[in-house]
Amino acid sequence: MRRWLPLLCALTCAAGCESSLGPPRPRPLPQPDQVPALRTPGARSPRIANYQIDAKYDAAAHRIEATEVLTWRNDGGSAVTELPFHMYMNGFKNDATLFMTSSGGEHRGNVASDKAWGWIEVTSIRLGAQELRPQARYVGVDETVLQVPLPAPVEPGATVQLTLTFTVQLPEVFARTGYKGAFTMVGQWFPKVGVRTGAPGFETWQAAPFHLNTEFFADFGVYDVTLTVPATHVVAATGVLVAAEDKGDGTRVLRYRAEDVHDFAWMIDPYMEVLTGEAKVDGGTVLVRVYHRPRQRAFARRHLQAAIGAIEQFSQLFVPYPWSIMTVVDPPPDAGGAGGMEYPTLVTTAGDHAFARDGLRLPEYVTIHEVGHNWFQGILASNEVEEAWLDEGVNEWADGVVMARIYGEKRSMVDWMGWNGELFRLRRALAGDLADLPAPIATAAYAFPNFDSYGQTTYLKTMLALRTLEHQIGRDRFAAAMKAYATTWAFKHPTGADLVASLEGSLGEDLDWFWRPAFYETGAADFAVDSAACRRQHPPRGVFGEGSSRKLVTVEESPDTGTWTCEVLVANRGTVRVPVDIELRFADGTRTRETWDARDGSRWHKIAVSRSRPLTEVRIDPDGHVLLSDDVIDDHIRLTPDGSASWRASARMTFWTHTFMQAVGL
Repeated sequence: MRRWLPLLCALTCAAGCESSLGPPRPRPLPQPDQVPALRTPGARSPRIANYQIDAKYDAAAHRIEATEVLTWRNDGGSAVTELPFHMYMNGFKNDATLFMTSSGGEHRGNVASDKAWGWIEVTSIRLGAQELRPQARYVGVDETVLQVPLPAPVEPGATVQLTLTFTVQLPEVFARTGYKGAFTMVGQWFPKVGVRTGAPGFETWQAAPFHLNTEFFADFGVYDVTLTVPATHVVAATGVLVAAEDKGDGTRVLRYRAEDVHDFAWMIDPYMEVLTGEAKVDGGTVLVRVYHRPRQRAFARRHLQAAIGAIEQFSQLFVPYPWSIMTVVDPPPDAGGAGGMEYPTLVTTAGDHAFARDGLRLPEYVTIHEVGHNWFQGILASNEVEEAWLDEGVNEWADGVVMARIYGEKRSMVDWMGWNGELFRLRRALAGDLADLPAPIATAAYAFPNFDSYGQTTYLKTMLALRTLEHQIGRDRFAAAMKAYATTWAFKHPTGADLVASLEGSLGEDLDWFWRPAFYETGAADFAVDSAACRRQHPPRGVFGEGSSRKLVTVEESPDTGTWTCEVLVANRGTVRVPVDIELRFADGTRTRETWDARDGSRWHKIAVSRSRPLTEVRIDPDGHVLLSDDVIDDHIRLTPDGSASWRASARMTFWTHTFMQAVGL
């Protein structure tokens, strides 16, 4: 896919190239949203880390000058003597940072510029009248964590307030932040305090250096953010707009408020248009906005419908969306590095290209995935550094469920020209050998050997494992258990152990038989039809008895009875042992099924049957319920030849070849 990205960008340049849009012009002053940050009043979270930020954006230099007031409460059981701050933008400072060395300067097919670096510099840290910046020091392997010693301990239950002055230089867009032309996505841009975790009295700081595979972990709070921006630009941001004022000098001041969120991001661009709709949630509505360039309007409509459906379905499956607004930013095609990222109440999408026809739902899938993060990363907010699967992988599973509810089970991903495709099956078909992945699902994000193994394991393998467990438990029971987990742990930073305990409590059963091998070991289920054969039944033939009583029984004397005895041997060579259906098909068109429950530790299972017609086919897992399976080619065997499959495959290949040639003009 990565090698196709430049071609796709070229094909879609006409959908958003700035040269065809003219010079920026003053835009109407936006009106305040006139809705509260939360749809219904009342704090959802402990609100430990609260920010007031006043920032001014220089569009020509792509630079931000800002002041931040952090009000932080010690919610733990031990005193705090220092505060660590994430300085994520310094990950783009040079090619020696941990982020750059771990990525090689590439991220999702995009290459970092070697001329437009990004950085953040904190020039002042004040506690009242006392200046703390001289005592602050960078810790770790680079400058992405700044540790600030405090002059006096912050006791449990006490609050400290620091005022930081800082400058941000944005990079050319890469890894979901930065600028491209006049478009700018501003993410992970301000000094963000770490999170204390652990048992009361034994807490430790979680503030890891910025690594390619690690994303973000922060405490909830209230954000009041004031942005001074050019009057020619449109802004989209986390939360709701509470005030707007033109300054008369070509700039305007916009003030945003967000409650019970753990981050704040914003987009600024002079050419964006806005498409709006409403999602119905819990007896009320959520305003949904899609920001897009003019020639991406057709895709914006698709993103809008996908976002509305996602909000409604995720709200039903887990907990109701608590905020008043959801914003979706559709970056221009040449700013693809900003696409596919989640922030509270604001996400960026992707997938707009010439081949994404109606019914080929890559654009919808990206939007649904990013909107879904507002539950697993935005509301539950697990530690993405240590347990990325708990957000990314669980969200992937939920995406499949939501897409099936919106678009239909069999055509959730593809419904085009008579072709249908379901998301889970398509993802499994493209997965490769799951048993070859070098690390378990429950591996810290930074501990994977490379980005590919991190992505395949954290996103895809987790998705397939949960789908497999869902089939074993039953969809309705599993859905109820997952809803109970989300309800119990909303705004509480759950761990993987919390998820397992919640599921076991809701289901009333021990899941260790599945969870340990699937999540804490490498490998997968690996079924195979070891052998299958039939023979005709007849009374005994041959020589019987001794001496004068010896008798020869011939074929004529012992004719066939007209029945067949068939024996099938199946095996599971993998580490995950789950119940699986085995379907036998016979020459008379009849079928039988048997369930092999391998949870007893058995590695093989034998089936013997007598029928009037011989066995023609054996298929393990005919309904595709065990998606956490490896090397599925040997899960099926045909005892008699059938050329129809090859004819169908040939016809499909011919069709797709002609279609591709027409699409590219050959």
